[in-house]
Amino acid sequence: MGIKTNFLTFLFVVLLIGIVSSDTTLSEPSSCCEKTLNGAYCINTNQTNCDPNFKSSMTSCETTSYCKLGTCYDSSEGICMENTPQSVCINNGGTWDSRELEEVPQCQLGCCIIADQAAFVSLVRCKRLSSFFGVENNYRTDITSEIQCIATAQSQDMGACVYEKEYERVCEFTTRADCGAEEKVETANTTSSEKTFYKDLLCSAEELNTICARQTSTTCYNGKVYWFDSCGNRENVYSSDKDKSWNNGRVLEPDEVCSPNGGSDKNCGNCDYLLGSRCAEWEGNIGKPSESDYYCKKTECVDRNGDKRLNGESWCVYDGNVGGGLDSVGSRYYREICVDGEVVVEPCAEYRNEVCLEGGIETSEGVFGTAACRVNRWQDCTQQTDYEDCTNIDKRDCMWLEKVEGTGVLGSESSGDRTTAYSNPTAGETTSFTNPTASVIAPLTGLATSTETDDSYTGENGVCVPQFPPGFNFWSDTTTQQVCGQGSVTCTVITEKDIFGNEKVIEGKECLEEQWALEANRICTALGDCGGYVNYVGEYTDDGYEWKEDKKTKEFSPNTINKIVGGFTGMIVKMVTGGWDEVN
Repeated sequence: MGIKTNFLTFLFVVLLIGIVSSDTTLSEPSSCCEKTLNGAYCINTNQTNCDPNFKSSMTSCETTSYCKLGTCYDSSEGICMENTPQSVCINNGGTWDSRELEEVPQCQLGCCIIADQAAFVSLVRCKRLSSFFGVENNYRTDITSEIQCIATAQSQDMGACVYEKEYERVCEFTTRADCGAEEKVETANTTSSEKTFYKDLLCSAEELNTICARQTSTTCYNGKVYWFDSCGNRENVYSSDKDKSWNNGRVLEPDEVCSPNGGSDKNCGNCDYLLGSRCAEWEGNIGKPSESDYYCKKTECVDRNGDKRLNGESWCVYDGNVGGGLDSVGSRYYREICVDGEVVVEPCAEYRNEVCLEGGIETSEGVFGTAACRVNRWQDCTQQTDYEDCTNIDKRDCMWLEKVEGTGVLGSESSGDRTTAYSNPTAGETTSFTNPTASVIAPLTGLATSTETDDSYTGENGVCVPQFPPGFNFWSDTTTQQVCGQGSVTCTVITEKDIFGNEKVIEGKECLEEQWALEANRICTALGDCGGYVNYVGEYTDDGYEWKEDKKTKEFSPNTINKIVGGFTGMIVKMVTGGWDEVN
């Protein structure tokens, strides 16, 4: 008993000595460094080792917020990591969650099916894999084991599904799942009403001994040209080398048959949309592919001018003159698009309530054309009395023309004893006019035709007219008359007689010349389908104007009519809206 007591006392002394010895070597208190000078995260060490640009605290890292452990998942790489400090996760571009790995939905395991492959991974990893391969994924959360996931992938296997029907050995080229049979090994002459699946074999494979004959026709499938057997089953991609394509009845990937085809090889059916081709039926008999009614057609187009257009390109088409107030009567704007080798026509809104504008994108292959229909903003052009307001392309589609000599609503007060009048036949009517998409038009404040070539012209005496004249439903809408009536103008000519009775013009001489009437007509045509002008098929009519001198009706000479038909050749129009060339 005494011995035992001495022994315990001895142990106590030894331990006490050990404690005293340890106290003499204690280091300074440690801190939790969010990041150390050496680049390590969430380490308990001396304060002097902490990076001053990051957080630190004289406590255990487990008790800090910035080093608290949780789940980190990286959507860009599709991986999940458990027991990761918050700061480590965030500083490395991850998303941190305080919950355990099993509780984070993005990190739950499921079956990721991509085409005919499958993997038992998390949702974020499945998204990353589908993005990497450039295909859509099918994520199945109802599949809870890797074995079940692999079995699901195998059900997508393609091959020959063979069975007996009416004493014949028939076949369907399909998936294992649709076949509903297990893969078996049979001799060539075995027949059974049970379905048997043969992975990667064509129905025309000789060892299957089916009634299906190889390569009897071709047609399109997934944008490529494929051979089909006599039973209507798809085989391998078409090639004029039939034996290579058939591959002894085994399945081949398209690229194993022939190289991707951009439309240059009619004897290879491996069409590639990105290279500019798709499967299409052959038209005609000349140059037809060997034993095939289908081929890889180039997706590029040829427009009506004979120019090549890439797939997806769009451009504008017009019935006649474009812009500058020169649009033909009854004309319309169109947008055409090259879609898979076919030109698709899209008309802009009728009555020129929409116009078509073109642009382009610079690419390594050249300029890729783009076009779009947009609203024709002509409605308030005639209300503008200031050059800057008229030519504000952010608000309206108008142009500014210099003033022409005249009176009435378009000019100064009249005087004198002789007048030349040029007016629309119905100009005196006061019926209000409303365009299908426009408000009532105010009278013009001037009348002009520009012979200037300087685009900086900002003369005060001018008139604002539509850059793209609107069209009118004149055959059923009588209110159209007021718009055309705004182009009416009366020019006063002042004369005096000498003592011998000879008359001399002292003011307004230019109004007696045909050029004056031509310039006035130019304004009428800019207002809309008014005045004397050509229609979209090139026919000229003078039903839209009435020109009188001293109440005597006058007509344009053939030479002047030629100018009108030619788009007012020689009369320079101010192009102030941008994107259009001068009309000469």
